[in-house]
Amino acid sequence: MSNKSNSLKGFGKFRLDAEKRILWFENKPVNLPLKEIELLCVLTENGGEVVTKAELLDKIWMDSFVEESNLSRHIYLLRKTFKDFGASEKLIETVPRRGYRFAGEIHEIEAEKGELIIEKHTHRQTLIEIEENTPERQKFLPKVFASVAARRLVSAAVLLVLSVGSLAFLNYRNSLAKSPPQIKSIAVLPFKMINAAKENEHQGLGLADVLITRLSNLKSLNVRPTSAVSAFENQDSDSTQIAQKLNVDAVLEGTIYRAENQLRVTVRLLKTSDNKAIWSGQFEKPLSDELKIENEITLQIVDALALNVSGDEQKSITKTYTENADAYQLYVKGRFEWNKRSWAGMIEAERLFRNAIVKDSNFALAYVGLADRLATDSATKLEAFQVIEKAIEIDPNSGEAHATLGFLQMFHGWNWKASEAEFKQSIELNQNYPTAHHWYATLLEIEGRNAEAKAEFERALEINPFSYNFLADLGQAFYFDHEYDAAQAYCQKSLEIYPDFVFAHNYLSDIYLKQGKTDAAIEESLKSEKISTGFANQTAEQEERIEKQLTAQKEKFKSGGIREFLSNRLTASTTDVNVNYGNAKIYAFLGEKEKALDNLERALQGRAFAMVFVKADPVFDVLRDEPRFQDILRKMKLE
Repeated sequence: MSNKSNSLKGFGKFRLDAEKRILWFENKPVNLPLKEIELLCVLTENGGEVVTKAELLDKIWMDSFVEESNLSRHIYLLRKTFKDFGASEKLIETVPRRGYRFAGEIHEIEAEKGELIIEKHTHRQTLIEIEENTPERQKFLPKVFASVAARRLVSAAVLLVLSVGSLAFLNYRNSLAKSPPQIKSIAVLPFKMINAAKENEHQGLGLADVLITRLSNLKSLNVRPTSAVSAFENQDSDSTQIAQKLNVDAVLEGTIYRAENQLRVTVRLLKTSDNKAIWSGQFEKPLSDELKIENEITLQIVDALALNVSGDEQKSITKTYTENADAYQLYVKGRFEWNKRSWAGMIEAERLFRNAIVKDSNFALAYVGLADRLATDSATKLEAFQVIEKAIEIDPNSGEAHATLGFLQMFHGWNWKASEAEFKQSIELNQNYPTAHHWYATLLEIEGRNAEAKAEFERALEINPFSYNFLADLGQAFYFDHEYDAAQAYCQKSLEIYPDFVFAHNYLSDIYLKQGKTDAAIEESLKSEKISTGFANQTAEQEERIEKQLTAQKEKFKSGGIREFLSNRLTASTTDVNVNYGNAKIYAFLGEKEKALDNLERALQGRAFAMVFVKADPVFDVLRDEPRFQDILRKMKLE
């Protein structure tokens, strides 16, 4: 609905803020669904004049098919609301065979300069009015459950909503619009911090992560993950431009202000296509109650989008993952480090996840994060299994936890069926968790199901189009499928986002070698080595020594060609079976089959991390007819 006036309108003891879609009675907000607010805005804009039914339907439900009977229902709800607050139902008059007109005396209220209107929510509950087909409305149903016990254990109040009120709630939503929701995708941007202390500098990202995690449980809504929006933390970019980059229908933005013992959060939900506010709200609570704001914002977003919410989804979006704000902040920072996919990032992520667990030993997501870190190292795989089992014990319905268990079964258990079952369960529990699609795609390419793998990668990228990790691994999937040009293109897209992503450089080196582009392969290999060695915190002398080593390797290539260069990268006999797998790839490229097979058998025996790709990697094409190679595949159940 379009609102041309920025002034407030007053009638009786009511005050209507058309821009923010809020109706006030004296100094308290009236809890009305968005469509009722929009209906009232249109009627008051045309105060004293008849607005036809067709005009109301066109302005308020322009993108949906809604019958006149539903319009009458909304008019009834408005009149009943006025009556409940002691005003006359006749504020809205019916003009037979034509439409409706607003009969109250309206006056403009200019907001004083610097005026801040705060939407104050009760500490006990926020209520939404439900109306069935009968003229009498039902009892109010709890919408936000403020008690800690209720939030953690999904108390009797939640059960009452599910058992008594769910059908009425869903019928009400279905009556508002018979077409699918127009907003199908959303990005929750990191909230901007106002006057924040250093220890709270990431609280804006933390609140965004909470809302993303909750909204991701809605199957009708595609929610961009935290890893996709974290890059915009502390940026002044226009939110609608960011939304267009992320390819979403709507964007949620807001600010957080801390003052003494109070927390104030301001939120706006904008439609990308026209940059108009769908909903806005302002919340103020004591710092001790800051976690309660999460529920209120989440439920009001769902209400503003008129989403059809199932009983299970209702429980999921009001689910509290931890009551400890410090633990959640540590978890968010840990995820930020983990998503870098660098060795230094992994070490820092582990520290942060462990500290989060110390803060709250029942915080399932912190255990998931720790298991994700430990799963990348063969030396810590046993602890990773123990940690993820603890996470699932705490929260059996965690999609993130089941995805991690699938990863462990894949890379360390070599149990392909169990791994696939975990990934499918993860996606069923949370279809908006992109990492589950990413890892499931990895399993599919390991088994040679390349078309299915690419489809899962595409799904992961639909959720997070800015993931350099997903782009690079999709490039690897094309490499496994011998489509080298496409593989190169995706890896280069990854490096456009993050030029120092080591895995993209590694993949490009392999791709160029298969294409016969040896100069380019050497360059990518040396870039990878330079990044892995890392110049961070290095002295000038250390940097100079590394540069000299890389220059010497280039000279080896110039004098002896690619064979000389690769031969010099072979590592002598070692207890690290991951080195054996790397040696096997070099020997296979050089055509030294027996040495390649010797190293593969050592890697098999020690369960090298990358050994799972032995069937997929084209570098081993020269070995596929060898009985020893076929025996390796049989032992891994990849034949």
